[in-house]
Amino acid sequence: MIKRMYPLVLICFLSIPLLFAQESQSNNSQPSNISGAWQISWEGRGGSRQATIQFQQDGSKLSGTFQDSAGGSSQLTGNIAGNNVSFSVQIQGGRTITLAFTGTVNGDKMSGTFQPQGGGGGGRGGRGGGQGNHSWTGVRQQSGQSEPQQDQDEDDEYGV
Repeated sequence: MIKRMYPLVLICFLSIPLLFAQESQSNNSQPSNISGAWQISWEGRGGSRQATIQFQQDGSKLSGTFQDSAGGSSQLTGNIAGNNVSFSVQIQGGRTITLAFTGTVNGDKMSGTFQPQGGGGGGRGGRGGGQGNHSWTGVRQQSGQSEPQQDQDEDDEYGV
């Protein structure tokens, strides 16, 4: 009887480390929590630019607001997987510009690239989208910190 149970006990004993490894891998794939206010910065044609983002997070789904330095506020949507974040925002102005952000989160900091898209002109002499990637950085804001106070032309502000 003991000889028959030995293989079963051995299999159970050997599978315990696999269960712990699987659990630690699933914990690592949980999305980072980025809820709250973030100050982001990037270089536009006219110099350094900033915006404030307020993220709401439901699991891996992101929503929120993007407030640019001119005081305009736009809705954003996106996703986060682990520490990889992607979101987009449509800026309404003289023309609609979509900013597509991708990046990585490291604690209270994040960084990546964004690409302006759209711009309305199409093939009729306007400046269309796809103006290249621009680097950005973000820092989580503590309560009470102020929002950006710059007023710039939207084309220069977003690098288009």
